[in-house]
Amino acid sequence: MSVFKNLYDRIKTKKYYLVISTVMTMISIFAAVYFHAKLEVKGNIAVVTTNKETDFQSDYFHFTTMEERLPMYQLVLGKYDGEIVEKGDGGFEVITIKNQDFETMLKEMVKQPDGFSPPLQNDRGIGTNIIGYLILFILLQCVLFMFMLAEDMERKQIERITVAPISFFTYLSSHFFFSFALIFTPAFFILAVMKGFSFSIGFNLWQYALLLALLCMMGLSFSLFLISLVKVSDTANMIGSSIVILTTILSGSFYSFEKGNKIFEKMVWVLPQKDYLSFVQGLESGKVVSAMLPQLCYCITVFLFFFAFAVIKIKNDYVLRKD
Repeated sequence: MSVFKNLYDRIKTKKYYLVISTVMTMISIFAAVYFHAKLEVKGNIAVVTTNKETDFQSDYFHFTTMEERLPMYQLVLGKYDGEIVEKGDGGFEVITIKNQDFETMLKEMVKQPDGFSPPLQNDRGIGTNIIGYLILFILLQCVLFMFMLAEDMERKQIERITVAPISFFTYLSSHFFFSFALIFTPAFFILAVMKGFSFSIGFNLWQYALLLALLCMMGLSFSLFLISLVKVSDTANMIGSSIVILTTILSGSFYSFEKGNKIFEKMVWVLPQKDYLSFVQGLESGKVVSAMLPQLCYCITVFLFFFAFAVIKIKNDYVLRKD
């Protein structure tokens, strides 16, 4: 209890951290709810034809008529989702680097170009949208709230703590769970309030509690891992924030950049945020948990690896060293 009291006394001197944390959480949740209802994302299809106007119509795609074939890099970068090329016999050839389902959908659209409506069963629901927006803000908070452990290392306080009559594992766990409570509680509370006011938030509160807990544990274990290597508060915060922002955006937290792009999928497959989002989306779409065990196990493995590495590294540096 004395460790928690010490952490509480220290966090009180930086109350603006709590204010920033709560505001970030509120903005991300309300933005997710708003954009889920308002934002319309259409795919871009290039139609290579000698006709100035195209016969293709759809509420889900923008069609751009051009006379020359697209450079491949525009498909790779996602500027266009696919290309429909007119052949000499009046038929059309479909070209895309996305997955087989998307290619099949484009071929069906060529067969019935007037008002084609593609299947949208893989679209994100409101729950996945909320979690997607929360990922970045919660992971940033995980990096931010572990500043107290980094300060202990930077100021050599951890060396005095390790010789005190307290378990080293208890000391690290106190930092972990104290930060967990500071991050988890505001997010869950805001979701509970919105649920109480009859907002549509996708998941029930028990599901949100488990999903947020897993996300917080992944973020805090990464923060511990980074601090065990860097040991300087400002540097760890800067590096951690940069990594979190880049990897979370690439993983499709706000918008899925790859959208079936096989090249991009191979670039981001290792990011745990991507597997976490896949698990969340599958759960909301009604899939059984057993069908998504690979994604869930990967997230848990990442959490355990970061946490175990950090505990062993810090213990070796400050408890078992011979100097």
